[in-house]
Amino acid sequence: MRKFVLGIAAMFFLMAAQSIALAQLSQFEGKWENVDPNTSGVTKLDIDNFTFFGLTLTGVRAFGQCHPTDCDWGSVIAQPYTPSVSSDIPTTSRALIATYNPGFAVKMMVIKPIRGGRLQAEVFTRFTDGSGRSPYNDTYIFRPQGLGKDCLLYDPRDLKIVDEGTSGWLLTDGRSRMLILDNKADAERALALARRYNSHCFIGRDNTRPNRDDYVHEYWLGDSGIVTTISGEDCISYNPDTLRIVDEGPNGFLLTDGSSRMLMLASRADAEEALTLARHYSKQCFIGRDNTRPNRKDYIVEYWK
Repeated sequence: MRKFVLGIAAMFFLMAAQSIALAQLSQFEGKWENVDPNTSGVTKLDIDNFTFFGLTLTGVRAFGQCHPTDCDWGSVIAQPYTPSVSSDIPTTSRALIATYNPGFAVKMMVIKPIRGGRLQAEVFTRFTDGSGRSPYNDTYIFRPQGLGKDCLLYDPRDLKIVDEGTSGWLLTDGRSRMLILDNKADAERALALARRYNSHCFIGRDNTRPNRDDYVHEYWLGDSGIVTTISGEDCISYNPDTLRIVDEGPNGFLLTDGSSRMLMLASRADAEEALTLARHYSKQCFIGRDNTRPNRKDYIVEYWK
């Protein structure tokens, strides 16, 4: 029996570990909402890392769909999994397993990071009430709560780049002018980036400052399932645990990791949204930062990883 139980546990771990990039525990942390607002299953996750007698623990609080308000499953301590027995848990955890027992069933939730700054949670439900109902599983996708409010949807299969002569290279889905790049190499990098997702998102597009563009920042959501390579990536690493917002008065709000000026935001709300976004990554990346055009910022693309 013991071997059977261990075998089942190993099977769950292998399912969780497939195709997962190494992650930090900090990438799980935060408030998450189901991308499907009409889900009949898990609606929200609240994940928090904390230290207890020198040990780093991860609490997972889950909410299920109920009427008129979501049902609180409560908080449990999750078990993180790393790629090897000698791996460091805080810096290499690639999956969490949280187990809930609402009284009529045991629910095992396997949580892993996926592309686009999202989490995937597979919930395996086994009934213990003698009802004879079959065990089953569901899969849910979560995005950081508070993100995705200003996004433009597109079909990554329709993307192409167009040479517009001296104006540069246009990235388009055939309906909208999504990006303008300085040269073909940058355009191909932007095309590779955009093909990975299906939503082009923004923070601060409603600001009315004279230098408005300096306070508008972009990111990408929605895993398309298309695997691409971006050659010669230009990324700046940072520690998500040291991020903070600094009020700089009339100049706006600064997002910083304590050593670099990462973003300027027009309002406290925009800064909080940017902080939520940045906490789920560890690299701030750019395409086209070396362009020398007079309106240089118009030819720079931002993304996170």
